[in-house]
Amino acid sequence: MKKIFICTFIIYFQILLNSVSNEIKILYKINDSIITNQDVLEEINYLVALNKNLSQLNNEQLSSNAQKSLIREIIKKDEIKKFYEINYNEAIKSEEIIEIIKKFRENIGFNSKQEFEDYLKVKNINLDELKKKFIIEKLWNQLVFEKYKNFVKIDSNKIDIELEELIKNNPEILTFNLSEIIFLEKNKDKIEKKTQEIINSIQTIGFKDSAVIHSISESAKLGGEIGWINQNQMPKKIFSIIKNLEIGEFSKPIITAGGIIILKINDKKKVSSKIDKKNEMKRLISFERDRILNEYSMIYYKEIENKAYIEKF
Repeated sequence: MKKIFICTFIIYFQILLNSVSNEIKILYKINDSIITNQDVLEEINYLVALNKNLSQLNNEQLSSNAQKSLIREIIKKDEIKKFYEINYNEAIKSEEIIEIIKKFRENIGFNSKQEFEDYLKVKNINLDELKKKFIIEKLWNQLVFEKYKNFVKIDSNKIDIELEELIKNNPEILTFNLSEIIFLEKNKDKIEKKTQEIINSIQTIGFKDSAVIHSISESAKLGGEIGWINQNQMPKKIFSIIKNLEIGEFSKPIITAGGIIILKINDKKKVSSKIDKKNEMKRLISFERDRILNEYSMIYYKEIENKAYIEKF
């Protein structure tokens, strides 16, 4: 099955390569860097090879998504350079990056390291270059944490009281398998227009492909998938909106500090609320910290994107 998957992508990308000119053209200037049509083709190759959700997109959508991905990477990398001196040769050998790559390959269906590396060779993707992309994301997350850690206020007493109440009054709790689309707009008219655009896209090509195209979250690379989340892990506002949705349905736009979220219910079930309270408290506090930092990450990126020099040719 995996061989069929590989061959399909090779044929698919070869068609794309044959459909464009071999002439190198500058498409963007981002600060002191440039993006060429060749860079976009290579990014499409990388994105399609490592995300099967992208295989259903047309050439224009693939190109647009690759351009956005490259712009985000350059802007993040330029900001990281202001704070860290990056030695890629050392970083790609670190145990942390090796473990990140391992989790990533397992997440996309490769349990064997050799099988994954063979696949990258077939797709003409350099493993060290792939690691560099993960290094940038790791350092970006580190930068966000250091910049905003003192602003992350978590009311552990409130979490404790709510958890105790939930355990006491509910022998079972709801848990949801969710996907998300996150976007940013400033006024009511633009929010309504973007929401309708996304809904039309979902109805035409589905939620996963729409997340790849429209979402600004890192989960976009996985078709918006964020996995299983218990009701006690989410703000009451969000739970009240999604609790009565059926499997396959998606929510109305939910305005948060980090952006506007549309959530889709992939699956849901009830699980026992009989848990180790101490461990659950640690998990909930960690989850809440990550959620807040993710919101700050999107806010921070939008700020530096607005200040970046971006020229389209």
